Amino acid sequence: MSNKILVTGATGTIGKAVVKALLQQNKSFVAAVRNAATASEKLGNEVDLVTFDFDDPTTFEAATNGVDKVFLLGPPLVLTLDKLLTPFIDFLNTKGIKRVVYVGALGMEKLTDLPFHVNIIQKLKDESFDYTILKPSFFAQNFKNYEWENITQRNITFTPAGNGKVGFVDVNDIALVAIKVLTEDGHSGKEYDITGPETLSYTDAASILSAVTNKKIFYPNPTPEEYTDALKNAGAPHFVAPYMVSVYALIANNNVNVISPVVEELTGKKPTSLREVLQADFS
Repeated sequence: MSNKILVTGATGTIGKAVVKALLQQNKSFVAAVRNAATASEKLGNEVDLVTFDFDDPTTFEAATNGVDKVFLLGPPLVLTLDKLLTPFIDFLNTKGIKRVVYVGALGMEKLTDLPFHVNIIQKLKDESFDYTILKPSFFAQNFKNYEWENITQRNITFTPAGNGKVGFVDVNDIALVAIKVLTEDGHSGKEYDITGPETLSYTDAASILSAVTNKKIFYPNPTPEEYTDALKNAGAPHFVAPYMVSVYALIANNNVNVISPVVEELTGKKPTSLREVLQADFS
């Protein structure tokens, strides 16, 4: 056994954190990327890269050469993610690479109109993969990654999350959990909810942002219609608003108002708070 890990989604928010943690812990891995030149700029020259595309089965064989476990992370905003990932999962099954750590999302089983995570997880179970499922909560880094202009230029955080609460999670904590389950025994067949240390509303987040940025940040609590209009006016593809409204409804309906002990139980460290992440991102 080589104990070599293939990291898909390596240049994304979670993927970059996983790659960083694997490097720090000197683990054997290869990062699957579509464009090696661009990925090298994001990940660093010391990372071993391999060309890979879920849409191109001809890339599967070389990407999995010498690999015996896969960190399976699909691209965001793909409504048919299960159909996109199925050929690769079938390839892994045929090749005999059965150890898969799949990244789903906390609460997604409640969204019957977006069943892709549920379908993928069921496929891994039905086909007897040696699986572990990670279900992270909403990322604390999303405020910087997706709302930087809203926060820094308009003094708002703008999502249709109502007054519900969620345990915002640091992606670096997700990565540490991922490394544990990828490199240690005892996690086969398990599903782990991954959250931060406390549940907060977007009103709470706006208060923290106000303190961190030293200016008043508001949460206008937009309706789904107001949010949809804002995305449309910004030129977002037509499918994005319905998708995001459904996802943020998990918060609005308090379906993700939970705290999980997984980060501390598996890594030995307390999960990083939203305030700590925002201080690093906006101070």
